[in-house]
Amino acid sequence: MLEERNESQADSVCASPDEQLVMVAESITSGDLILTPLQAVDADAMFVVLQDRELYSFTGGEPATIDALRARYARQAGGVSPDGSQLWLNWIIRMSDEPVGYVQATVAPRQGRVVAELAWVIGTQWQGRGLATRSALMMQTWLRDRGVDRFTASIHPQHAASASVAVWLGLQPSGESTDEGECIWRLP
Repeated sequence: MLEERNESQADSVCASPDEQLVMVAESITSGDLILTPLQAVDADAMFVVLQDRELYSFTGGEPATIDALRARYARQAGGVSPDGSQLWLNWIIRMSDEPVGYVQATVAPRQGRVVAELAWVIGTQWQGRGLATRSALMMQTWLRDRGVDRFTASIHPQHAASASVAVWLGLQPSGESTDEGECIWRLP
């Protein structure tokens, strides 16, 4: 989904010609789940979680090498896109301190609104337990509490599990698709 789109961060300030948005990822806890802000050092622990090729059946690509994952996480950990137009907010999902996946939001001001494109990935070993839904809802609530008022997600048309998470987030298919053929889901 957004794995490659969230590639850098500086000081979590996003600016367009007319608007500036400031937001820094914080830890979010609910019951046995904790979302911790992504740090470059998370790459080693997440490397194992992200190695199953099945994770890439809908998104394409293949598991990253450890060096590539370390470089990606180092870029993402800053919180801002290279051009400063987007905030990149990334969290590692942990159960009992064990990493099981991640959630992320690409946040930007658009036409007077604050829009977040959401994504979630749960390691195959932990799928089917509602962790993606719970984690995505935790992230969405955190973002809403900080002024985000529009949410979207880009989901492969055959990815029923991600579509189910989107429904729980209150999103609906928009009838539009990305250049890659993913369906764009939005709040009605």
